[in-house]
Amino acid sequence: MGLEQYQLITFPNGLRVVHQRVKGTQLVHAGFSIMAGSKNDGLNPGLAHCIEHMLFKGTTNRKTIHVLNHLEVVGGELNAYTTKELTTVYGTVQSKHLSRLTDILCDVVFRSSFPMNELEKEKKVIADEINMYIDTPEENIFDEFQERFFDNHPLAHNILGTEESIQQIQQTHLLDFVNTHYQFSNMVFCIVGNVSIERTLYALDKFLPKSLSAAKSNIQLPTHFKFETHFNISKKTEFQQAYAIVGCLAYPIDHADRWKLLLLNNLLGGPVLNSRLNLSIREKYGYTYNVESGYSAFGEAGLFHCFVGSEPRYIHKSVDLIFRELKKLREQSLGTLQLSRAKNQYVGQLILSNENRSGLMMHLGQSVLRKGKATSIGTAIDSIQGVSARDLLNVANELLNEESFNRLYYVPESQ
Repeated sequence: MGLEQYQLITFPNGLRVVHQRVKGTQLVHAGFSIMAGSKNDGLNPGLAHCIEHMLFKGTTNRKTIHVLNHLEVVGGELNAYTTKELTTVYGTVQSKHLSRLTDILCDVVFRSSFPMNELEKEKKVIADEINMYIDTPEENIFDEFQERFFDNHPLAHNILGTEESIQQIQQTHLLDFVNTHYQFSNMVFCIVGNVSIERTLYALDKFLPKSLSAAKSNIQLPTHFKFETHFNISKKTEFQQAYAIVGCLAYPIDHADRWKLLLLNNLLGGPVLNSRLNLSIREKYGYTYNVESGYSAFGEAGLFHCFVGSEPRYIHKSVDLIFRELKKLREQSLGTLQLSRAKNQYVGQLILSNENRSGLMMHLGQSVLRKGKATSIGTAIDSIQGVSARDLLNVANELLNEESFNRLYYVPESQ
């Protein structure tokens, strides 16, 4: 979560710059967050992710090897990732190399040349990445679940695309996408570290392009969409274990009750050993090594899910136990001590994550990009502490009814 003392400056060209000074560190973390992800792929699934790869394959100033070496030679890191709604390009170096970091970030974001020979090579790399995920059941089942859940909405697009769709991507597709979405008004530059705002602005002024080419997208994203998919599917797979994911529609990212659902999710199946799902299915019955719940929030909607993997003979018993725990959340109010412990645990996790300054940089940039401001750690804690046991009951009864859940099972072919 962001801290109160970040500075937000908007350049005349529309670029927003978020700066937070953190003393007591020798590092600086900086990056561009861009409002463009797989949701914007249009007729070319995997396009936004392909661009993320191609940003490092040469610019008008540098060859591929020079891009890859620019931060590595001083012990720094350069990376990027794509989500359904965003692309983030970021790096970390010692503070004394701020200029070097700003230079390469501006170069790859605004001056990438997308050479055709590199594109053909990178298609093979992405195909290998796709197959790696296909061979990972936890990733595979979640991707397929989202595709089925969001159906014909752009959120259904697999971030990586398919081997077939990647082969159809051409250099002109990359250039059109970048000219459409990689505009100053559609991105935020964020920096966290022991550097002044003056040094930051000086570096940006030196390396930002003075103007950008622009294209108008002909892709129209739905502004209102009714998610009404209902499915209960069991698929035969080559995996030896069985896997299941169940999920339902949840709150979008700006919903007023989002913090209540986040707290409820952490209690149920968050990344802790004492979550209710872990205690029930793993510790009590020994049915599984991996069980969890999650809440993914997007602009138009959200998705709440529970996942479990087990021996095939235990998979339906495990799902039954998931729904038993969901029923408890709907029917049994937390006691004062239970609620206090749940809040303290989640607050502690947030404070720990706040110490990750690279993550803090991304949170600040993405929050300003989405909402124009970043939630402070104090505001987040206040939101959590303000949740009542009745609030959690209301959210559970509004969202977590068994009949509203979609289900997808992977079971071995031998079963």
